[in-house]
Amino acid sequence: MLTEPTISACIVLYHSGTQVTRTVQCFQDSDVPLDLYIVDNAPGDAVCQRLMWQCPGLQYRAQNKNLGYGAAHNVVLPELRSQYHVICNPDVTFDTTLLRKMVQYMELNRDCAILTPRAFNPDGTEQFLPKRSPTVRYLLGGRLEKLPGPFRSWRSEYTLRDANIEVPTSVDYATGCFLMIRTGLLRQLNGFDPQFFLYHEDSDLSRRALRLGNIVYHPQFLITHDWQRSSAKDPKCAWHHLCSTFKYFKKWGWQW
Repeated sequence: MLTEPTISACIVLYHSGTQVTRTVQCFQDSDVPLDLYIVDNAPGDAVCQRLMWQCPGLQYRAQNKNLGYGAAHNVVLPELRSQYHVICNPDVTFDTTLLRKMVQYMELNRDCAILTPRAFNPDGTEQFLPKRSPTVRYLLGGRLEKLPGPFRSWRSEYTLRDANIEVPTSVDYATGCFLMIRTGLLRQLNGFDPQFFLYHEDSDLSRRALRLGNIVYHPQFLITHDWQRSSAKDPKCAWHHLCSTFKYFKKWGWQW
């Protein structure tokens, strides 16, 4: 029986606001020991000082510029001493037993390279985060699903919304808002591809990880994700999303 799993976790900040304190508290309250890292792409925020005061064991890594999401996560890669590493957004909360249960699953399923959970909005509705590899029509479906036509069905196909998955299932995609990956495999992949400044870094990591093992979506492992869908509201985020989409298809090929 696994009693003391070695876990590390990293949260990347960029003017993230106070909600990160709840995320950090979830890691602090977990019933397993872990190394927790914060990589701050915009140091100087008061919330970071508060975190350092509240959590003396926190490993804080301030950057002198905004590296982007994936590259910032890569900062801690040389320091990791864990067997399992968690990538987490600063707007995610979860139960105290989640990390232990996820490690136990991966210990029993050695072909599982990445484990991805079921995500809910704060109001209890399910997010149906994408679980297939991106294609042009799937991404159009996400942007235009409220319009008449095939867009909603494309989005549903992309996210497996209508599949009613109730058991652990191999999928193509692990959401970057929260995933657990074998640390050795993350090193083997050299972490995230830094060309993806923001968006699609998780799609690319998933695609590369599938060469080495399975990505498993486990519907009994639950998180709450206060998802803002910034690229649908903020023109700057939308531009980053568009640039990353072109980079992704240039790397992996254009598929309708």
